[in-house]
Amino acid sequence: MLHWLVLLIALWSFSACSAEKTAPSQKKEKWTAAGLGDAAKPNAMAPHDSAAKKQKSVPVSQKATDLAGKHGWTMFRGNRRRTGAADVAGPTTANLKWVFRTGGRIYADAAVSTDGQTVYVASHDHSLYAVDTDGRKKWSFDTGGKIWTSPAISDDGRQIYVGSDEDALFALSSNGKMNWKFVTRERPQKGEAKPEAGRFDVDTSPLLLDDGTIVFGCHLKLIALRPAAGDLRWAFAAGVGSAKVFSSAAQSLDGTIFFGTQGDYFFAINHASNVLWSKQTGGDNDSTPVVDIDGTVYFASDDGIVRSVASGNVQKWQVKLGSAIRAPLGLSTHGTLYVSTYGPTPFVAALDKNTGKEKWRFHIEPGIGDFYGIQSGVTTDSAGRVYFGGRDGYVYCLDSSGKLIWKHRTDDQVDASPVLGPDGTLYIGSDDGRLYAFAR
Repeated sequence: MLHWLVLLIALWSFSACSAEKTAPSQKKEKWTAAGLGDAAKPNAMAPHDSAAKKQKSVPVSQKATDLAGKHGWTMFRGNRRRTGAADVAGPTTANLKWVFRTGGRIYADAAVSTDGQTVYVASHDHSLYAVDTDGRKKWSFDTGGKIWTSPAISDDGRQIYVGSDEDALFALSSNGKMNWKFVTRERPQKGEAKPEAGRFDVDTSPLLLDDGTIVFGCHLKLIALRPAAGDLRWAFAAGVGSAKVFSSAAQSLDGTIFFGTQGDYFFAINHASNVLWSKQTGGDNDSTPVVDIDGTVYFASDDGIVRSVASGNVQKWQVKLGSAIRAPLGLSTHGTLYVSTYGPTPFVAALDKNTGKEKWRFHIEPGIGDFYGIQSGVTTDSAGRVYFGGRDGYVYCLDSSGKLIWKHRTDDQVDASPVLGPDGTLYIGSDDGRLYAFAR
């Protein structure tokens, strides 16, 4: 009898681990203080929505409604809802203030301190740079690997968080000294092969919750750390196989956390990492979602479909744009949802957030070779002006009706999204390794 019981358990385990497109449930993981322990394995079982519904949400404080701009630009897309909207007016001309050079490609968005005096920008030369408002370097920190993601600044400005291809998330002080680092790679046992290169890179930008918890994606998991010492709060197993978490997480005002995976699933989880709901899409979910103030979440994927889902998992609308979508979405204070498409004929689309009806499209030239498309998310200012970068090498400014106001040529493709400082200065990096500052 015991023999048959062992055989049945083994067969069940094999079938669960073989599922490639099954929505996983959250699983408590055993992680060391320094990083991922040996027991952390993805769970391919389906989520139990009934159990998740019993979990109460933790409301986010009112400061989460703050727009970026006057209060700096302290995390990816300006706030927890990832709107990319600012409450200051941006440049109306291509008035180049200064250019700061790094030693490598700048793929990720910059961050700006709440006082507007420091701009943080990451480079493929492995370093995070702190730059003053005159374009002079304050300090740099070498993470040991390429940096693909935006830094995030704690509410008190004392810690800056950034992940890199060194398989780690770093917490730095405001003077550039390391406070701690969290190692994401698994520790191989003696005689075992090392993890494959790139498997545990930190490829998503940190989301800072209201209590300071740091949430980011790595490989097949969404990870939450406590800010004081970088120890684990929880790890959500988002999938198996190719279900990498490449979408930076967003948070609604009721505390719900949203993110997608390359396993064709989009998740809504609560503060304790229990699944509230999930949806299967027709392609990878690399695009960062955006959340409206009423809890409606907008997300898009490689299937070219933009979806609007209200609080409580009620789908409001979906629109197919006919092109893969990998850039973060943008949401203006004027009720417009902005979508940057990847190609092969790239454009920015402006959609009515309530109906999904398309207002206008603005096309750009494809980039070089396979680098066509728009990876940059749209940033909007208080006047409704639209800013973004293209893989054709230009930084663009449009009015709210989609007409070109100005554009500026860089020496390579522009993958980063623009950010706006308290004085309206626009900062954006290019693959030419330069951070550009445009004065208002």
